[in-house]
Amino acid sequence: MAVLPITEKKKKKSWLRSKITFLVLTLAVILGVVGYNYRTDIEMRIVHLKPQPVQKVELGKLGLQLQRFNTPEITSYDVDKILSFVIRDDKFYLALRSQDGDSTAVQAYERKEGSLFPFRNFGKKGTYTIPEKMVLSVNIAGNGDVVYVKKGLHTLRDGNDIISLKGNTTATRVAFLPGYEQAYLYGNDNFTLADYRDGAFEKNHPSFLHNRAKPFAGGLTQVRITGKGVIFGGGRIKPNGLNMVEAFTPQGKALQSYGSPIQTDKDSIYNLIDMAVLDHYLVVIDGFTLKFWTREGQYLGNLNSSKMLGDNLNCAKLAPIDGNTLGILAFVRNAQTRLVEIKIFALTFPR
Repeated sequence: MAVLPITEKKKKKSWLRSKITFLVLTLAVILGVVGYNYRTDIEMRIVHLKPQPVQKVELGKLGLQLQRFNTPEITSYDVDKILSFVIRDDKFYLALRSQDGDSTAVQAYERKEGSLFPFRNFGKKGTYTIPEKMVLSVNIAGNGDVVYVKKGLHTLRDGNDIISLKGNTTATRVAFLPGYEQAYLYGNDNFTLADYRDGAFEKNHPSFLHNRAKPFAGGLTQVRITGKGVIFGGGRIKPNGLNMVEAFTPQGKALQSYGSPIQTDKDSIYNLIDMAVLDHYLVVIDGFTLKFWTREGQYLGNLNSSKMLGDNLNCAKLAPIDGNTLGILAFVRNAQTRLVEIKIFALTFPR
Protein backbone atom coordinates (compact mmCIF):
# COMPACT_ATOMS: atom_id res chain seq x y z
CA MET A 1 0.00 0.00 0.00
CA ALA A 2 1.49 3.32 -1.09
CA VAL A 3 2.18 5.90 1.61
CA LEU A 4 1.19 9.45 0.69
CA PRO A 5 3.80 12.13 1.22
CA ILE A 6 3.15 14.49 4.15
CA THR A 7 2.24 17.35 1.81
CA GLU A 8 -0.32 15.17 0.02
CA LYS A 9 -1.85 14.14 3.37
CA LYS A 10 -2.16 17.82 4.35
CA LYS A 11 -3.80 18.65 1.04
CA LYS A 12 -6.29 15.82 1.43
CA LYS A 13 -7.17 16.85 5.01
CA SER A 14 -7.55 20.47 3.94
CA TRP A 15 -9.85 19.44 1.08
CA LEU A 16 -11.97 17.32 3.42
CA ARG A 17 -12.21 20.15 5.98
CA SER A 18 -13.29 22.66 3.34
CA LYS A 19 -15.82 20.18 1.95
CA ILE A 20 -17.29 19.49 5.39
CA THR A 21 -17.34 23.23 6.19
CA PHE A 22 -19.19 23.92 2.92
CA LEU A 23 -21.76 21.19 3.62
CA VAL A 24 -22.30 22.44 7.19
CA LEU A 25 -22.78 26.02 6.01
CA THR A 26 -25.18 24.88 3.26
CA LEU A 27 -27.21 22.87 5.77
CA ALA A 28 -27.27 25.84 8.15
CA VAL A 29 -28.58 28.11 5.38
CA ILE A 30 -31.29 25.60 4.43
CA LEU A 31 -32.37 25.18 8.06
CA GLY A 32 -32.33 28.96 8.49
CA VAL A 33 -34.57 29.50 5.47
CA VAL A 34 -36.95 26.75 6.59
CA GLY A 35 -37.03 28.19 10.11
CA TYR A 36 -37.63 31.72 8.83
CA ASN A 37 -40.46 30.59 6.58
CA TYR A 38 -42.01 28.56 9.40
CA ARG A 39 -41.76 31.47 11.83
CA THR A 40 -43.18 33.86 9.24
CA ASP A 41 -46.03 31.48 8.51
CA ILE A 42 -46.84 31.32 12.22
CA GLU A 43 -46.69 35.13 12.52
CA MET A 44 -49.03 35.54 9.55
CA ARG A 45 -51.38 32.84 10.83
CA ILE A 46 -51.14 30.93 7.59
CA VAL A 47 -53.01 27.66 7.76
CA HIS A 48 -51.96 25.09 5.17
CA LEU A 49 -55.26 23.46 4.29
CA LYS A 50 -56.53 21.35 1.47
CA PRO A 51 -58.32 23.38 -1.23
CA GLN A 52 -61.98 24.04 -0.47
CA PRO A 53 -64.44 21.91 -2.46
CA VAL A 54 -65.74 23.30 -5.74
CA GLN A 55 -69.47 23.96 -5.63
CA LYS A 56 -71.83 24.00 -8.57
CA VAL A 57 -73.88 27.15 -9.12
CA GLU A 58 -76.82 27.20 -11.52
CA LEU A 59 -77.62 30.44 -13.34
CA GLY A 60 -80.52 29.53 -15.60
CA LYS A 61 -79.07 27.04 -18.07
CA LEU A 62 -75.54 28.17 -17.25
CA GLY A 63 -73.46 26.01 -14.91
CA LEU A 64 -70.84 27.91 -12.89
CA GLN A 65 -68.21 26.70 -10.42
CA LEU A 66 -67.60 28.42 -7.08
CA GLN A 67 -64.61 27.92 -4.78
CA ARG A 68 -63.59 29.75 -1.61
CA PHE A 69 -59.88 30.43 -1.10
CA ASN A 70 -58.13 29.53 2.13
CA THR A 71 -56.64 32.77 3.49
CA PRO A 72 -55.07 34.16 6.64
CA GLU A 73 -57.52 36.07 8.81
CA ILE A 74 -58.53 39.26 6.96
CA THR A 75 -60.71 41.82 8.73
CA SER A 76 -61.80 45.41 8.37
CA TYR A 77 -63.54 47.81 10.73
CA ASP A 78 -66.36 48.53 8.31
CA VAL A 79 -67.41 47.75 4.76
CA ASP A 80 -66.76 51.30 3.54
CA LYS A 81 -63.15 50.95 4.70
CA ILE A 82 -62.56 48.26 2.06
CA LEU A 83 -61.24 50.69 -0.54
CA SER A 84 -60.04 48.45 -3.35
CA PHE A 85 -59.80 44.87 -4.60
CA VAL A 86 -57.38 44.49 -7.51
CA ILE A 87 -55.98 41.37 -9.18
CA ARG A 88 -52.83 41.70 -11.30
CA ASP A 89 -50.90 38.71 -12.70
CA ASP A 90 -52.52 36.34 -10.19
CA LYS A 91 -51.60 38.61 -7.27
CA PHE A 92 -54.53 39.74 -5.10
CA TYR A 93 -54.36 43.26 -3.60
CA LEU A 94 -56.69 44.60 -0.90
CA ALA A 95 -56.64 48.18 0.36
CA LEU A 96 -58.10 48.54 3.85
CA ARG A 97 -58.38 51.92 5.59
CA SER A 98 -57.66 51.97 9.33
CA GLN A 99 -60.41 52.56 11.88
CA ASP A 100 -59.39 56.18 12.50
CA GLY A 101 -58.68 56.80 8.80
CA ASP A 102 -55.09 57.83 9.49
CA SER A 103 -53.53 55.11 7.32
CA THR A 104 -54.34 52.50 4.68
CA ALA A 105 -52.91 48.98 4.57
CA VAL A 106 -52.39 47.54 1.08
CA GLN A 107 -52.19 43.76 1.45
CA ALA A 108 -50.87 41.54 -1.34
CA TYR A 109 -51.47 37.80 -1.71
CA GLU A 110 -50.33 35.14 -4.15
CA ARG A 111 -52.38 32.08 -5.06
CA LYS A 112 -51.14 28.53 -4.52
CA GLU A 113 -53.33 25.41 -4.74
CA GLY A 114 -56.58 26.97 -3.60
CA SER A 115 -55.01 29.23 -0.94
CA LEU A 116 -53.90 32.85 -0.78
CA PHE A 117 -50.56 33.48 0.94
CA PRO A 118 -49.05 36.89 1.76
CA PHE A 119 -46.83 37.97 -1.14
CA ARG A 120 -43.59 38.53 0.75
CA ASN A 121 -41.95 40.53 -2.04
CA PHE A 122 -44.49 43.28 -1.46
CA GLY A 123 -43.95 45.79 1.35
CA LYS A 124 -43.25 44.29 4.77
CA LYS A 125 -44.26 40.63 4.77
CA GLY A 126 -46.97 41.26 2.19
CA THR A 127 -48.33 44.57 3.48
CA TYR A 128 -47.50 48.14 2.47
CA THR A 129 -48.83 50.85 4.77
CA ILE A 130 -49.74 54.26 3.36
CA PRO A 131 -49.37 56.71 6.28
CA GLU A 132 -51.89 59.22 4.89
CA LYS A 133 -55.27 60.28 6.23
CA MET A 134 -58.43 59.43 4.27
CA VAL A 135 -56.95 57.82 1.16
CA LEU A 136 -59.79 57.65 -1.38
CA SER A 137 -58.80 54.68 -3.54
CA VAL A 138 -55.88 52.44 -4.45
CA ASN A 139 -54.90 50.80 -7.74
CA ILE A 140 -51.91 48.78 -8.94
CA ALA A 141 -49.95 49.71 -12.07
CA GLY A 142 -48.67 47.10 -14.49
CA ASN A 143 -45.20 47.01 -12.90
CA GLY A 144 -46.59 46.64 -9.37
CA ASP A 145 -46.41 50.34 -8.41
CA VAL A 146 -49.06 51.34 -5.86
CA VAL A 147 -51.15 54.27 -7.09
CA TYR A 148 -53.44 56.04 -4.64
CA VAL A 149 -55.64 59.14 -4.66
CA LYS A 150 -55.35 61.80 -1.96
CA LYS A 151 -55.33 65.47 -3.01
CA GLY A 152 -53.85 64.52 -6.35
CA LEU A 153 -52.33 61.28 -7.56
CA HIS A 154 -49.56 59.45 -5.71
CA THR A 155 -47.34 56.65 -7.00
CA LEU A 156 -45.27 54.61 -4.56
CA ARG A 157 -42.14 53.37 -6.33
CA ASP A 158 -38.90 52.08 -4.77
CA GLY A 159 -39.68 53.82 -1.50
CA ASN A 160 -40.48 57.14 -3.20
CA ASP A 161 -43.82 58.96 -3.26
CA ILE A 162 -44.27 60.53 -6.70
CA ILE A 163 -47.01 63.20 -6.55
CA SER A 164 -48.78 64.50 -9.66
CA LEU A 165 -51.80 66.65 -10.55
CA LYS A 166 -51.98 68.04 -7.01
CA GLY A 167 -54.59 70.77 -7.06
CA ASN A 168 -55.46 69.99 -10.71
CA THR A 169 -57.98 67.18 -10.26
CA THR A 170 -60.73 66.20 -7.84
CA ALA A 171 -61.07 62.68 -9.29
CA THR A 172 -61.26 59.88 -6.75
CA ARG A 173 -60.37 56.78 -8.79
CA VAL A 174 -57.96 55.58 -11.48
CA ALA A 175 -58.70 53.14 -14.33
CA PHE A 176 -55.65 52.16 -16.38
CA LEU A 177 -55.80 51.52 -20.10
CA PRO A 178 -54.06 48.45 -21.59
CA GLY A 179 -50.31 48.95 -21.51
CA TYR A 180 -50.55 51.24 -18.44
CA GLU A 181 -49.30 54.26 -20.39
CA GLN A 182 -52.61 56.12 -19.94
CA ALA A 183 -55.42 56.16 -17.39
CA TYR A 184 -58.89 57.59 -16.94
CA LEU A 185 -59.30 59.59 -13.73
CA TYR A 186 -62.93 59.63 -12.58
CA GLY A 187 -65.27 60.43 -9.68
CA ASN A 188 -66.80 63.76 -8.60
CA ASP A 189 -68.14 64.21 -12.17
CA ASN A 190 -64.61 63.86 -13.58
CA PHE A 191 -63.76 61.68 -16.53
CA THR A 192 -60.36 62.79 -17.78
CA LEU A 193 -57.60 61.04 -19.67
CA ALA A 194 -54.01 61.38 -18.48
CA ASP A 195 -50.65 60.03 -19.62
CA TYR A 196 -48.80 57.85 -17.11
CA ARG A 197 -45.04 58.06 -17.40
CA ASP A 198 -42.32 57.17 -14.88
CA GLY A 199 -44.89 57.05 -12.09
CA ALA A 200 -46.38 60.49 -12.82
CA PHE A 201 -49.72 61.48 -14.36
CA GLU A 202 -49.51 64.34 -16.84
CA LYS A 203 -51.33 65.96 -19.80
CA ASN A 204 -54.67 65.45 -18.03
CA HIS A 205 -57.66 66.56 -20.13
CA PRO A 206 -61.47 65.98 -20.19
CA SER A 207 -62.78 63.01 -22.14
CA PHE A 208 -66.14 61.89 -23.50
CA LEU A 209 -67.94 61.09 -20.18
CA HIS A 210 -66.73 64.19 -18.34
CA ASN A 211 -69.14 66.30 -16.24
CA ARG A 212 -72.22 64.01 -16.24
CA ALA A 213 -72.23 63.48 -19.98
CA LYS A 214 -74.95 61.19 -21.37
CA PRO A 215 -76.00 58.56 -20.52
CA PHE A 216 -74.88 59.24 -16.90
CA ALA A 217 -76.75 62.43 -16.05
CA GLY A 218 -76.92 61.20 -12.46
CA GLY A 219 -73.17 60.63 -12.20
CA LEU A 220 -70.54 58.11 -13.32
CA THR A 221 -69.40 55.85 -10.46
CA GLN A 222 -67.68 52.83 -12.04
CA VAL A 223 -65.18 52.45 -14.91
CA ARG A 224 -63.66 49.19 -16.14
CA ILE A 225 -61.45 48.74 -19.21
CA THR A 226 -60.85 45.45 -21.00
CA GLY A 227 -57.57 44.21 -22.42
CA LYS A 228 -58.71 45.35 -25.87
CA GLY A 229 -59.50 48.86 -24.66
CA VAL A 230 -63.30 48.61 -24.52
CA ILE A 231 -64.52 51.00 -21.81
CA PHE A 232 -67.39 50.03 -19.51
CA GLY A 233 -68.95 52.87 -17.53
CA GLY A 234 -71.53 52.46 -14.79
CA GLY A 235 -73.63 55.09 -13.07
CA ARG A 236 -77.03 56.68 -12.64
CA ILE A 237 -79.23 57.52 -15.62
CA LYS A 238 -80.53 60.57 -13.73
CA PRO A 239 -79.99 61.97 -10.21
CA ASN A 240 -81.35 59.51 -7.62
CA GLY A 241 -82.52 57.27 -10.46
CA LEU A 242 -81.70 53.76 -11.61
CA ASN A 243 -78.24 52.73 -12.72
CA MET A 244 -77.04 51.41 -16.04
CA VAL A 245 -73.80 50.17 -17.60
CA GLU A 246 -72.68 51.21 -21.08
CA ALA A 247 -69.83 49.87 -23.18
CA PHE A 248 -67.83 52.21 -25.43
CA THR A 249 -65.11 51.89 -28.04
CA PRO A 250 -61.72 53.43 -27.18
CA GLN A 251 -62.90 56.42 -29.25
CA GLY A 252 -66.02 56.88 -27.10
CA LYS A 253 -68.66 55.40 -29.42
CA ALA A 254 -71.48 53.61 -27.54
CA LEU A 255 -71.56 49.86 -28.18
CA GLN A 256 -74.01 48.21 -25.79
CA SER A 257 -76.26 49.05 -22.83
CA TYR A 258 -76.92 46.89 -19.77
CA GLY A 259 -79.68 47.50 -17.23
CA SER A 260 -83.26 48.52 -17.93
CA PRO A 261 -84.46 52.06 -17.14
CA ILE A 262 -87.80 50.58 -16.03
CA GLN A 263 -87.95 49.77 -12.30
CA THR A 264 -90.18 46.71 -12.65
CA ASP A 265 -87.86 44.97 -15.14
CA LYS A 266 -85.74 42.13 -13.76
CA ASP A 267 -82.56 43.55 -15.27
CA SER A 268 -82.85 47.04 -13.76
CA ILE A 269 -79.97 48.09 -11.47
CA TYR A 270 -81.06 49.86 -8.29
CA ASN A 271 -77.81 50.13 -6.33
CA LEU A 272 -74.62 49.65 -8.34
CA ILE A 273 -71.95 48.62 -5.78
CA ASP A 274 -69.29 47.24 -8.12
CA MET A 275 -68.85 45.53 -11.46
CA ALA A 276 -66.41 43.39 -13.43
CA VAL A 277 -65.97 42.53 -17.10
CA LEU A 278 -64.84 39.10 -18.27
CA ASP A 279 -64.15 37.93 -21.82
CA HIS A 280 -67.82 37.04 -22.46
CA TYR A 281 -69.74 38.33 -19.43
CA LEU A 282 -70.56 41.42 -17.38
CA VAL A 283 -71.29 40.99 -13.66
CA VAL A 284 -72.54 43.71 -11.31
CA ILE A 285 -73.32 43.85 -7.61
CA ASP A 286 -76.78 45.37 -7.22
CA GLY A 287 -77.27 45.76 -3.48
CA PHE A 288 -77.14 42.19 -2.13
CA THR A 289 -77.58 40.60 -5.54
CA LEU A 290 -75.23 39.59 -8.35
CA LYS A 291 -76.62 40.25 -11.84
CA PHE A 292 -75.23 38.75 -15.03
CA TRP A 293 -75.22 39.68 -18.71
CA THR A 294 -73.43 38.39 -21.78
CA ARG A 295 -71.14 40.94 -23.37
CA GLU A 296 -73.67 41.03 -26.26
CA GLY A 297 -76.30 42.40 -23.85
CA GLN A 298 -78.40 39.31 -23.02
CA TYR A 299 -79.54 39.33 -19.40
CA LEU A 300 -78.85 35.93 -17.81
CA GLY A 301 -80.41 36.40 -14.38
CA ASN A 302 -79.38 37.09 -10.81
CA LEU A 303 -78.10 35.27 -7.73
CA ASN A 304 -78.58 36.27 -4.11
CA SER A 305 -75.04 36.64 -2.80
CA SER A 306 -75.63 35.20 0.70
CA LYS A 307 -77.49 32.18 -0.68
CA MET A 308 -74.76 31.53 -3.22
CA LEU A 309 -71.80 32.07 -0.87
CA GLY A 310 -73.38 30.86 2.37
CA ASP A 311 -72.56 31.95 5.95
CA ASN A 312 -74.56 35.19 5.52
CA LEU A 313 -71.81 36.60 3.27
CA ASN A 314 -72.52 39.53 0.98
CA CYS A 315 -70.51 40.67 -2.03
CA ALA A 316 -68.53 43.90 -1.71
CA LYS A 317 -65.99 43.92 -4.57
CA LEU A 318 -65.39 42.15 -7.89
CA ALA A 319 -62.24 41.73 -9.98
CA PRO A 320 -61.39 39.40 -12.89
CA ILE A 321 -58.85 36.69 -12.04
CA ASP A 322 -58.63 35.87 -15.74
CA GLY A 323 -60.92 36.23 -18.74
CA ASN A 324 -63.10 33.34 -17.58
CA THR A 325 -62.94 33.56 -13.77
CA LEU A 326 -64.33 36.22 -11.45
CA GLY A 327 -62.78 37.07 -8.09
CA ILE A 328 -65.34 37.95 -5.40
CA LEU A 329 -64.54 39.75 -2.15
CA ALA A 330 -67.33 39.05 0.33
CA PHE A 331 -67.91 40.11 3.92
CA VAL A 332 -69.87 39.37 7.08
CA ARG A 333 -69.83 41.20 10.40
CA ASN A 334 -68.77 39.09 13.37
CA ALA A 335 -71.40 39.55 16.08
CA GLN A 336 -68.84 39.16 18.88
CA THR A 337 -65.84 41.16 17.66
CA ARG A 338 -67.94 43.61 15.58
CA LEU A 339 -65.24 43.37 12.91
CA VAL A 340 -66.02 42.77 9.26
CA GLU A 341 -64.59 39.41 8.22
CA ILE A 342 -63.45 39.14 4.59
CA LYS A 343 -63.59 36.01 2.44
CA ILE A 344 -62.44 35.66 -1.17
CA PHE A 345 -63.96 33.38 -3.82
CA ALA A 346 -63.41 32.38 -7.44
CA LEU A 347 -66.48 32.02 -9.70
CA THR A 348 -65.63 30.25 -12.95
CA PHE A 349 -67.79 30.45 -16.09
CA PRO A 350 -68.04 27.72 -18.73
CA ARG A 351 -65.78 28.24 -21.72
